[in-house]
Amino acid sequence: MRVFDWLKGVFNRMFSSDNIQNVLKVQPAISSKMRDSIEMWELMYQDKAPWLSDNVKSLGLAGMIASEKARTATIEMEIKVTGESPKAEFMRNTFNTVRDTIRDNLEVGIALGSFVIKPYVHKGIDGKYVMDISYVKATDFYPIAFSANKKVTEAAFVDRAYRGNAVYNKVEYHKLTGTTLTVINKLFKQDSGVPGADGFIGTIGNEVPLSEIGEWANLEPIVTIENIDTLLFAYFKMPDANTIDLNSPLGVSGFSRAVGLIKDADEQYSNLLWEFEGGQLAIDVDRTALNPTYDKFGKPVEVLPKLQDRLYRRSLDLGDDNTYNVFSPNLRDVSILNGLNAILTRIEDVCAISRGTLSEQATTEARTATELRILKQRTYAANEDIQKALQSTFEDLDKVLSKYCELYDIVPDGEYAIAYKWDDSIMVDKDTERQVDLMDVDKGLMSKVEYRMKWFGETEEQAIEAVKKINDEKIELMTMQQEVMVQTQAAPGQQPPKDKETNPQQKENDSNKKANESGEVRNKNKTSNNN
Repeated sequence: MRVFDWLKGVFNRMFSSDNIQNVLKVQPAISSKMRDSIEMWELMYQDKAPWLSDNVKSLGLAGMIASEKARTATIEMEIKVTGESPKAEFMRNTFNTVRDTIRDNLEVGIALGSFVIKPYVHKGIDGKYVMDISYVKATDFYPIAFSANKKVTEAAFVDRAYRGNAVYNKVEYHKLTGTTLTVINKLFKQDSGVPGADGFIGTIGNEVPLSEIGEWANLEPIVTIENIDTLLFAYFKMPDANTIDLNSPLGVSGFSRAVGLIKDADEQYSNLLWEFEGGQLAIDVDRTALNPTYDKFGKPVEVLPKLQDRLYRRSLDLGDDNTYNVFSPNLRDVSILNGLNAILTRIEDVCAISRGTLSEQATTEARTATELRILKQRTYAANEDIQKALQSTFEDLDKVLSKYCELYDIVPDGEYAIAYKWDDSIMVDKDTERQVDLMDVDKGLMSKVEYRMKWFGETEEQAIEAVKKINDEKIELMTMQQEVMVQTQAAPGQQPPKDKETNPQQKENDSNKKANESGEVRNKNKTSNNN
């Protein structure tokens, strides 16, 4: 059975001939090309590519590529939420959860081309509404319509619940029209179905009240929300151009352009395994050289030395005077490895990951800093694009969380700020760059606010406040040090001497006295010169 089948029935594997078009009177925005490609990417990521067999083994390249891209995009990611309000604390806790769970889900999203971060609200133990975060992979999310800038404006999700011999199918539909969001929840009960690999096979069943399933009982059948400019989920898609279907707004896998090369690599790797297996040392033994023995029925049998069946191979007749022949062919492993390495290098270039991630690169050749930078440029640019797409997803998530807080009165509104930091040590030596920036600050070529915004991932307001706090602490520290010095210099039992700078009249008198003395000296010099 195929992983999924759109258009003829997005839910055919669950609903028989019924599909999303029949349920919601809408049609998913996906072509047959994209359907087949997403299916292929998922199989490759799970090491179940159609070309794999007993003779062709997998190198696991699809998973390695997705994992490497997710790792480099998030390894230095920081999300900083500042503010003292209850909402700031709520956002801080929620984004900390997202930060801790994003890498694995981003990896799947990179492999399949997209994924969804979907908050959901439910009642806690105390009866108050609480919010959790869920992640939906591309094969469980059904985009229906996109805006001109390729933002999702209409989509559907499907959840299933099993109760005995019945299966409940919940269809959740979101549509954004202008600044109005409509959410429709429908529940269908399928009484007669045969459990299969992908669930119950049969019809969609009859529509029933949402209250029949406890976890969905509090859902409203239709919800209309005004003054909103985003759907109640955040959609991430890979920033690469869609070369599978030029008219499709859907994202493509991070290894979509290397499918054929990955197949070649698997086949070449399998050739290498066969070369080692087929080239194993063996000895062909003439049957006449074997000492005959007899089984319990008196039938003669040929027995090879114990534990050496792998080494010795029986032969009826070698055709010469020799009773054995050593089989030890020259291996072609070097040529096969060189070919495999060339394929892996090409995959790295096509997928925009650093050379040496999959392949073996010679390190003896000296390269200039400029040459190394050029080699890394492709990886840096691709990584930066993924980070930008992910930050855009986080910004959409921020709006969704705020809207849920307002709708369900989870926390009162309050001030907060979110700053994202995407350091990337692929291209530059961070320690060297930081030292250069510190020198620019000392020279007055960079402000302390700019420095903190760059290196601490702060917003301008956060950086200004931090610099002000540091300056205030410095002034306070200097004042304390001056007081200690004055007290230390004062003689025992005497009051500390007053600072002349604190007496304006005394300062003026001293200044006038010095000016008069200076004038007298000049007059004396002038008289002496005249004489």
